[in-house]
Amino acid sequence: MENIKVSVVIPVFNTVNYLKKCVDSFLHQTLEDIEIIIVDDASTQDIKGFLENEYGNSEKIIYLRNERSLKPGGARNRGLDIAKGEYVSFCDSDDWVDLNLYEETVKYMDEEFADIGMVSMVRDDDFKTEPRLYKCEYHNLYRLNSDMAIRTICHQYEAGIKIVPACINKIYRRSFLERTNCRFEEDIYYQGILFSIKTFLHTEQIICIPDVTYHHYLRYNSITQSFDDNHMNSFYECFKRMKNYFINCGVYNKYEFNYYKIMEHYLNVVVSEIFEYIPEETTKKKYLVRAMEIVKLLVNMEQYLTYVSAEELRQHVQPNIKDTFSVLY
Repeated sequence: MENIKVSVVIPVFNTVNYLKKCVDSFLHQTLEDIEIIIVDDASTQDIKGFLENEYGNSEKIIYLRNERSLKPGGARNRGLDIAKGEYVSFCDSDDWVDLNLYEETVKYMDEEFADIGMVSMVRDDDFKTEPRLYKCEYHNLYRLNSDMAIRTICHQYEAGIKIVPACINKIYRRSFLERTNCRFEEDIYYQGILFSIKTFLHTEQIICIPDVTYHHYLRYNSITQSFDDNHMNSFYECFKRMKNYFINCGVYNKYEFNYYKIMEHYLNVVVSEIFEYIPEETTKKKYLVRAMEIVKLLVNMEQYLTYVSAEELRQHVQPNIKDTFSVLY
């Protein structure tokens, strides 16, 4: 294919049962100039055979296989290495997108000369809950610079929009990624948040694109729906590397508060996962102690205390008390 407008990179690991819905949503886009790069991350399932049976020799589909798993970050990097599109986006292999997503996204990206475009993200599962749970939702075009985006992602600014740190509901100008050398970490979970911080730090303009949606499927046996030692180690590595990246870019003092707030959010995610996926009390306690040890390594408590509010400190000390007046009387 020539004159490719968008390259979509889809890492796949043993998700053949979900892949057709995902690929179909890209193959039938109203924007035709798309290439779909499937990176088989050492699956034990026959992903290549499935694609050949379903789609024959479609010129839009490019298949790559990793003989050893590089994890999602490494698989995305391999797709980036061969992408030819003016824009690049990433999709998890059990998710899908609106059929007009790229036509709308490219239109706005071209008009605005933006480095990054963000679309709405809704959670989908097998239960069709109402009202639908949007992780972020955009009905208007918003323009943000780097500083505004970083401060909004951690809720320092409440600007009427929400920014999720995932890479999957975003589209990137490929020349921007190449110019800034933004790549994924290959050996940890939570690499999406680190990639987002890198790209947000270097961008000149991010836009929110109205009324198109990325559908994030909640699969109950996925990496994000389990918990083990790798999650703890990845949490530590992610935020150690993020801090070093801020320092190396010379902006740690400027964004120290934001670093702490983002880490605090993901610590809450980790603790929630421990309680949801670890039933045994001793193991649960072991992971919580490990989480506390990691926080001590990552956080300068004296600096942290200068940023938190009195109410936030109270919630740490009295997490179960909502009505402080009733304690006094």
